[in-house]
Amino acid sequence: MADSLSLLLLQSPFDIQMPENWFVIIGDILNVVYVLAIRGYLIFVLIGLMIFATGFSDGLAKGLVAFGIILYFGGPFIVNLFAQFSGVESITLEGATIAWLRIVGMTDAELITVLVWLGDAIASLCLLAGAVLYFTPSAKDLESRGKSLMVRALMFAPILAFFHVAAWL
Repeated sequence: MADSLSLLLLQSPFDIQMPENWFVIIGDILNVVYVLAIRGYLIFVLIGLMIFATGFSDGLAKGLVAFGIILYFGGPFIVNLFAQFSGVESITLEGATIAWLRIVGMTDAELITVLVWLGDAIASLCLLAGAVLYFTPSAKDLESRGKSLMVRALMFAPILAFFHVAAWL
């Protein structure tokens, strides 16, 4: 009975090919995390600010911004520490950029540009929805919610303006 149970557990409906060299996969993962720490921390900061502007979850927004800042300061050190422990060759910026392009498919600048465009749309929608809610005379709670949305959108707008101008600096 135990033999048939173990054979049953060993059978798999999927034909999964296990990689022959795990060091290549670990190296790719560490390279992508390195680029995320060097340049991609802005992705977390922008997504956090977008969530903050909408007012959906302030805790998640603050957590994403804090994670982006921590990733910027501690990420490269931690990635190189993991690379030394795992026996992978040292992580370089060139190798990390190649791994990022191979896995993600677009450069980090293109991804940030898409996020800035999305942030522009979110800020304008929050400003418009906040104005509609603020000028609705029926309820006092709608007025305070509208004021909050407008203030958050106006706080987010200079950050987006910086990212638009930063491409030419």
